[in-house]
Amino acid sequence: MTGVITRNNGFIVFYQYPLTKGFKERAINYSIIIAVITLSFHIISIIAGHNLQTYFDIPIGADFVAFYTGGSFYNQGVLEKAYELAPEMYFPEQFKFQRDLIAEDYLGHSPFINPPYAALLYAPFAKLDYIPAYIAWIIFNVTLLFISVQVIRSELPIFQQLSLTKTFLACFLFYPTVACFLYGQATPIILMLYCLCYTFLRRGQDFKAGFCLGLLAFKPQLAIGIALVLLLKWRINALIGGALSLSASLAIGFILMPNEMSSYIDLSPRLLDFLRSPAYPTQGIDSFFGFSVFLFENINPLLTDISTYILTTITILLLLKLWWKSPWLEDMPKWDLSMAVTICWGLLISPHLFYYDLMLLLLPGAIMIQHLPRLYSQDDKILLWTTILWTICYLGSQISDAQANLLSYLELPEIALQLSTPIIFYWGYAIYKTVDKVKPMPSSP
Repeated sequence: MTGVITRNNGFIVFYQYPLTKGFKERAINYSIIIAVITLSFHIISIIAGHNLQTYFDIPIGADFVAFYTGGSFYNQGVLEKAYELAPEMYFPEQFKFQRDLIAEDYLGHSPFINPPYAALLYAPFAKLDYIPAYIAWIIFNVTLLFISVQVIRSELPIFQQLSLTKTFLACFLFYPTVACFLYGQATPIILMLYCLCYTFLRRGQDFKAGFCLGLLAFKPQLAIGIALVLLLKWRINALIGGALSLSASLAIGFILMPNEMSSYIDLSPRLLDFLRSPAYPTQGIDSFFGFSVFLFENINPLLTDISTYILTTITILLLLKLWWKSPWLEDMPKWDLSMAVTICWGLLISPHLFYYDLMLLLLPGAIMIQHLPRLYSQDDKILLWTTILWTICYLGSQISDAQANLLSYLELPEIALQLSTPIIFYWGYAIYKTVDKVKPMPSSP
C-alpha cells in the first residue's frame, strides 16, 4: 500500500503503512528537536544552579543521588542505617548525608530503597567525588544501551538495514531514554537484561535467558511478566537459571550484609506507603498502582488497592490466555509479538514504574517494527497508536500534574487520570488482538 497523508475534518491521517517520506522525515526531526530542547534546558538549569543543584533545586543527576548514597553507605560500613525510617516516613540518615553532599538548603529527598546487595553495583562509583561519579555512571549506562542495540540488531533482521550508529541514536528519539540519562537512572541495565533474556529465549538457550532474568533481583517486580510466562509454559531450564541467579544475589546479601538484609526485609512492607505518600511525585508513576493512586488515593485509599488488584488481575489473565495454547517458538512471528505484549504489560504490573522506566518499551517497540507489515495487515491503526504512545510518554506526567493542580486551585480533591497507563495498555492490546490472526509472510523491506 502506498503511504498517504490526507486531511479529514482538519485532522491529519498519518497512520498508513509504509509512511510517506515526508512524514517520516518530519517525525524524526520533531523527535530530534524535542530531545535537543530537553537537553539544552537541562544544561542551562545546571549552569544557572548552585552547588550541586540545578536552577529548579533538583540535584544534578537527580536519582543518581540515591545510588550514590547507597554506595557511599556501603563503603562506609553503615548501609544498615540507610533503611531507618522516621515517623514522618522518610530516611533521616540518608537525608542528612544528601544534604551535606548537595547543599545546606537542599530540601528534596531521593532515598536509596534498593535491596542491600544492589549497593555493590554503586559502591565503585561512590568512591569518586559526586560529579566524576555521575559522569562515569552515564558512560557506563550509555555503553549498556549500545550493547543492547547490538544484541537486538543481531537478532532482528529489519534493523540490519540501518547502521549500528543510526539504530543506537534512534533510541534517543524516544523521550524516556533522554529522561533516563538526565535522571541518572539504572534503566539501561534492565533493558540490557531484557534484551539478553529475549534473545536467549528466541535462540532456545533457556538457561541463559532465565539467568539474565534472575539478575533483576535488584528490581524483581520488573521480572514478573516474563517469569509468569516461563512458569506457565514450564520452561524448566529458564526457571532453574533464574532461580540460580536470584539465589546467588540473595546469598551475597545474607552472607556479606546480614543485618542490612534484615533491616530491608522489615522495611519492605512499608515501601508502597512511601510511594503513595503526598510528598512523592505520583504524577510520574505510570503503572497500574500509580494510575490508581492518582485517581483514587485522595478519595478513598481502599479504592486505590481495589483498582490496582483488578487491573493487575485482568492483565495477568489476558497474558495467561495469550500463552495458554500458544506453541513455544513454533510460529516465530506469533511468539515475538506475544513476548512484546508480555514485556509491555509486565511493566504496568510493576508498582514503581516511573516515566524514565518507559525506556524499556524500546524492546517491544523493536519487535513491533520487525513485524510491522504483519501487524498492519490486521490493524491499520497500529502506527497511529504507536504515535499516541510516543506522545503520551513525553507529555503524560505533565498532563496528570496539570489536572491535579487545577483541582487543587478549585479547592477540590487532587485527582487525575493518568493517561499514559491506559494508552500503554491499549498499545499492548492492539498487538495482542492481532497475534492469533498473524500469518507467516515475507517481511517488506
